Amino acid sequence: MHIHSIEIEGFRGIKSGKVTFGDFTVLIGPNNSGKTTIIESLALLFGRDRLVRTLTEHDFYGSAPKAADRIKIIATISGFPGNDPALWSDWFRAGRAVPKWVNPANSNVSAIKQSDEDMLVCQMAFCARFDQANLEVESVRYFLDDIEQDDPFADDASITQVPLSLIKEMGFFLVPASRTWDRMISFGSELFRRAVTYVGGKPAEAVLEERDRLRNPETPLENDEKMKPLVDEVNKDILSLLGRQMELKLRLTATDSEGVLESVIPHFSEGEQVPLPSRRHGNGLISLQTLILLMRFGSMRTKNGENFLMCIEEPELHIPPPQQRRLLHLMQKHASQTIITTHSPTVAAVPSPHQLVLLVNKSGNLSASPLLPKPLSTDATSPRRGLFLSDRDATVTAIMNPAVIIPEGKTDAGWLRLLARIADITSSEENVVSFTHEVGVIPTKDSRIADVFDDLREVHPMLTCLIDGDTQGNTYVGALVAKEEPPARVITWPTGWTIEHVVAWIIGADTGVLQDSELVSYGIPANIDDLPAFLSRGNHKADEVLHGLIADAISDKPTCCARVSHLLNVIASIAMDRNVPGNMATSVANQNGKTIIWTFNDAFPGI
Repeated sequence: MHIHSIEIEGFRGIKSGKVTFGDFTVLIGPNNSGKTTIIESLALLFGRDRLVRTLTEHDFYGSAPKAADRIKIIATISGFPGNDPALWSDWFRAGRAVPKWVNPANSNVSAIKQSDEDMLVCQMAFCARFDQANLEVESVRYFLDDIEQDDPFADDASITQVPLSLIKEMGFFLVPASRTWDRMISFGSELFRRAVTYVGGKPAEAVLEERDRLRNPETPLENDEKMKPLVDEVNKDILSLLGRQMELKLRLTATDSEGVLESVIPHFSEGEQVPLPSRRHGNGLISLQTLILLMRFGSMRTKNGENFLMCIEEPELHIPPPQQRRLLHLMQKHASQTIITTHSPTVAAVPSPHQLVLLVNKSGNLSASPLLPKPLSTDATSPRRGLFLSDRDATVTAIMNPAVIIPEGKTDAGWLRLLARIADITSSEENVVSFTHEVGVIPTKDSRIADVFDDLREVHPMLTCLIDGDTQGNTYVGALVAKEEPPARVITWPTGWTIEHVVAWIIGADTGVLQDSELVSYGIPANIDDLPAFLSRGNHKADEVLHGLIADAISDKPTCCARVSHLLNVIASIAMDRNVPGNMATSVANQNGKTIIWTFNDAFPGI
């Protein structure tokens, strides 16, 4: 069984949203986009243990729930082999779920099977309300018969609660971002006890046996020859004061079951070294012990034909990149279904593009769009393979920003990233450059700006195309605005300009950059007017070493850095669709009525 999709209403920062999952799904997006809320929604529905903290008013959207407000989470569960409710009587019968059908092409759920491709599903819901009389959150988990059915908290509500046996059958496990991993391989860990029990062990018997041994050790500490005189004197004082014998005993634990559970700590050693407790090892080992245990438990379940659904938040927190890749491959191998959240381009580079889902949250309205709707075809063009495969880390990094710039080529993208780096290292409290934390840059290949826009327009809502001011650039602008769904914003450099002219304009604020010794050895021209042609010539256009040296030299010149900051702030303002500072660029609405074309003025300040 798989979680086909989840719908969320009124939970934390999500007013409304739906996410569809595959067998392996990686959720990406900026902070506060809803990644953790989605994971904890799944935990509320499928977790056997208390995987999320007790709900309060702050868990309701807006943090001030009225009597009628509800948190509602609906999961659609698929993966019932045979596609026949009669084969799954534990799930579909009187007193259990109502059979429903989902169209895999559009994820629409209906009560009647409409085609052979439709899959049998059931729907499970979690609902919560804030009881204003008792100041507590009340919740219920139940089978959803009808999306419009009555409030489950109504006096006359008729709902069927989900039995724990079916929750267990789902086999849902969560590794949250906030972890106490140093204790995971111990009897104090629910996961460890569950794994031991699963393979036939009896953790309770082992704990009780150890408890009894600790109560009556063979060589008690109080009998130590150096301690015994002190203990005997203490015993005499107790007898004198209380009038009865109360002998002091020294034990390693509280000698009850809880004390034993709390005291067992995993140790690791190499060779003949003294074993060290796990918390004394590096974070990598501490983290891996849990994941290894979970993978082992999952592999045992899948070998026995049982479900193993795994959610892991931000695996990059404690695991270095090489192990991140191996971990994700293990998850794909052992789990029936895996759902991951991440901020790491390294993690996001492992799955196929259609397995990456970008979350965008606009005023509580959540959208979840896969990077591609289906696997990348084997005959995909080179630029498309670059965008989604070889340059995936850069693509993912870009789309996790609130706004995205699609420049005309990879050289343009490289220069913009260098300018952003200059802004980062030279910014101050008085001069904050919003570009660096608001705008991502796509590495467009082979000037396929229109194709890249088509590939990303269903993924990200804030795309802006940045195009040269030359004749070819005018052609690209025409192609973009002629689209049935054109970009909302297009930026063009001044007439006849390319990115190399922009770099020359920045250096023009302090031509001392051209006297940098390393740049002189590169043959950089002494005359600023000759610089655009030099940078556009042959290998110079894509020479990342040369570009890096120029960026380093610019970063030492405050007036040049000021131009960088102003330019990037103008671009960021356009990309974020807000008021544009100064008079550096002007806008005009295209005749298609859908596109605003921003053009940098031919007379840049200082030129």
